Amino acid sequence: AAVTFMAAAPVINPVVMLSTYYAFNGDVRTVAVRVVLGIASAAVTGMTFALRRPRYDVLSGGALDRLMCGCGYFEDAQSVATARGKIELFLWHAQAEFWNVGKYLVIGTFVSAAIQSMGTNLFAQANTGMSLAASVAVMMAMGFVLSLCSSSDAVVARSFSGQFPPAALMGFLIFGPMADIKNITMLSSGFTKRFIARFTVTAFAVCFAAVFIYYCLGGLT
Repeated sequence: AAVTFMAAAPVINPVVMLSTYYAFNGDVRTVAVRVVLGIASAAVTGMTFALRRPRYDVLSGGALDRLMCGCGYFEDAQSVATARGKIELFLWHAQAEFWNVGKYLVIGTFVSAAIQSMGTNLFAQANTGMSLAASVAVMMAMGFVLSLCSSSDAVVARSFSGQFPPAALMGFLIFGPMADIKNITMLSSGFTKRFIARFTVTAFAVCFAAVFIYYCLGGLT
């Protein structure tokens, strides 16, 4: 359930739906396909972890500071009963989370920004003479590398509509928000590398299969 939530949340939310609707000039079908395939891909990804449970520690379990452990629990938290104490506890927790997760977000953003500044001509040129499967894989790889915000990635995907087939654009829209450089970097703050690797590979395979099968059935033409 946690993996499904983690995979679906960036793809399926009102802001993403509205931005996709705007980017594709009010094409409700594109929005619907992104939602349905996004939900299906997230659910299947989560079910793979249910069918084959990890036999290792998923959480890294690193301590945040001397007051709060890796699970986010403060010492003597149960003894706090007053409104002022709860507010202070909230601020302490927020501060610890900010310093613990913030550095990973900054590093991931820096890497993705550096790659974006180099342009996307390399991906566009790679599409020359490619098959449909290869085009989908290239656009999914682009979604991972560029690490765009899920509320604006539809605009970028729309700009590639003349170079890539619709199926490839949909692969970009579904997989990109689920797993990219920023997300992977942030996940490393609380999850083991083995779990992150499995999640990324599984999400890529499931999203690719969902888009490719849907196209072969006559969709996204």
